[in-house]
Amino acid sequence: MVRFSRYLIIILSLLTVSFAKAAFSPLSVSILPPVQFPGEDFSITGARLSVIYGQHRDIYGFDFGLVGNITEQDFVGTGISGIFNWTRGNTTILGVQAAGITNVNTSKINVVGVQLAAILNYNTGEGSVTGLQLALGNLGEHLNIYGIQAGIYNKAQAVYGVQIGLINYTESLHGIQIGLVNFNHKGLFKVSPILNVGF
Repeated sequence: MVRFSRYLIIILSLLTVSFAKAAFSPLSVSILPPVQFPGEDFSITGARLSVIYGQHRDIYGFDFGLVGNITEQDFVGTGISGIFNWTRGNTTILGVQAAGITNVNTSKINVVGVQLAAILNYNTGEGSVTGLQLALGNLGEHLNIYGIQAGIYNKAQAVYGVQIGLINYTESLHGIQIGLVNFNHKGLFKVSPILNVGF
């Protein structure tokens, strides 16, 4: 019986460790890490509600933060915060990513819908926005825009649609740029005031 008990304890311990590494929860409530349930190592598959900000491994669903939210790996869904959304892994926005100041995505990103920030949308990885990207500054050196990118300063890898701002920059334009100065690196007119067209 003692031997059986030891084996049972070992098996349960191993199972607990395995589940801890791949723990899921349908809901997260956070004030400020570590004052959140469940802990940072969980993946949330439903909704995260944060008073100040929350921090978890993955988010699949809805993410609402009064101040902001941090996702360490994958984010798939809709994210809305008062100040910031920050994803360090892959980001897939379905609907809206909106922040009172900034959206920061440091790996691959795909937006289907709207990416909106009062100050800055900062996307460092490869990816695309299909819909609307709107902020004072939109920085996406490796980002393809299928729709509209609007702000004071806009930067994208390729634009299939419209860039509207004071300064617009793209490597490849398949549409229209409207702004004080427009840069289209691969276009007939690499620099053009007011209006630039690419095919």
